[in-house]
Formats: sequence, structure tokens, C-alpha cells
Amino acid sequence: MGYYDLKKLENTGEDKTALEKKHVPYIQCPDKVQKGEYFEVTVTFGKEITHPMGPDHYIQYFDLYADYASLARVDFTPEMKAEATLTLKLEESCDLNVYAFCNLHDHWEGSKSIEVVE
Repeated sequence: MGYYDLKKLENTGEDKTALEKKHVPYIQCPDKVQKGEYFEVTVTFGKEITHPMGPDHYIQYFDLYADYASLARVDFTPEMKAEATLTLKLEESCDLNVYAFCNLHDHWEGSKSIEVVE
């Protein structure tokens, strides 16, 4: 794997690695939303294992995209919990993509498809 490669969930179920369990961004939001209406999206790190947050190892930031359109960036410090809830609205169905950076384990990606209905 190269220096600039993006890591994402390669395994599912019980065969997830410890790194995957605490680094892959987990996106919590409805599967279906109304066009143009606000809804909440919560992004956490570590669905099975909570990602540590300390001076030597922490999530520095994540970027949230609707397909390729940038929606938000959230920055963290070692004293913060690696979790954020954002309120947003969408105009069409898309994949919500989160790209995160861990100061020790580089870039990680999480994704969730969301359907927008009228």
C-alpha cells in the first residue's frame, strides 16, 4: 500500500481487523430523506472499538461529501471525542462519503448511500 492510499473497510462481519474496527468512519443517518428537508448525520470512529484520542494518537479531521460535492470539514484535537453530528439537506440521492485522517494510521474512508424522495 502506498503512502497516499486511502484505506477503507475491506472485511465485513467478524473478520474485520482491529484497525478497521476503530478507524473506518461510521455514518449514522436515515436511509431515506425528503428532498430539501434537514436531517441529522452523525459520524463516529470505531463502531466496535472506540478510537483513542490522545496526544500521540487521534483523528485529526474528517471531510463529508455528497458524492463529489464537499459538505463539511470537522477538525478534532486530542482532547475531543472523535464524533460529530451535522444537520444538512440534500436535493438528490447520493453516497455520503467521509474521508478521515488519523495522525498514526493515515487516511480512511466510510460511505453510505442515501435516497432522496419528494
